[in-house]
Amino acid sequence: MAGRFIVIEGIDGTGKSTLANKLAAALRARGRDVLLTNEPTKLPCGQLIIERLADPSMKLSAYEWLGMFVADRRMNIDTIVKPALARGADVIQDRSFYSTLVYQGEMGVSAAEVLKRHEGWHPVPDLVVILDIAPRFGLARTRKRTLGVGQRFIRQMGQKYMFKGGDAPQSTEKLSFLQRIRRRYARIKGPHVAHINVRRKAGKDWEDKTTDELVAEVMGELEKRTAPREYIDARRYAPSDE
Repeated sequence: MAGRFIVIEGIDGTGKSTLANKLAAALRARGRDVLLTNEPTKLPCGQLIIERLADPSMKLSAYEWLGMFVADRRMNIDTIVKPALARGADVIQDRSFYSTLVYQGEMGVSAAEVLKRHEGWHPVPDLVVILDIAPRFGLARTRKRTLGVGQRFIRQMGQKYMFKGGDAPQSTEKLSFLQRIRRRYARIKGPHVAHINVRRKAGKDWEDKTTDELVAEVMGELEKRTAPREYIDARRYAPSDE
């Protein structure tokens, strides 16, 4: 069977890495060869990006960031992704050029420029999963992950956004930025793109879906796009167990 290229995207706090690992396990259980990768990578340019992202004194222009991400991505695609796809492996990647479209787009780089930089060498994914969450909940989840505190979101005086447990605030500037990034992700469309909400309505409140539930949704989206027609029809018209 041919290898499939699956990209997972979304703002911080959507659970991309957790989903990628669980999805890889589910595919391996079905006998698939699976490669997990992410951006920025562990390649030299990717490590340089990580170092610069961690240094608040490092001020780079949108086009400098664009150049670094494209260089890291080209090395990843040419030396890791394409060889794996060629041998028939499924490649699951945490972030890809869609992140560049969104983040560098918010910094002022046009979509046309981003697409031009990837023309001719970046494979079209079989499936792009864009995980969606309200930024206030995404921020709460990242705070819980990094500090081990409760994730309930509450609003405090002075337009500061705090989280239950007394940990440090996230500013309204950060929240506003992620809201703009979320809107940019929502505009990404295509036959290979699936937008999946990581939370669901539960009465008057909202609750997180389990990772297993999200994996099941992604597997369904993958089958719709890549499974042989006969396989899909066999499942669609299989007799009910009821």
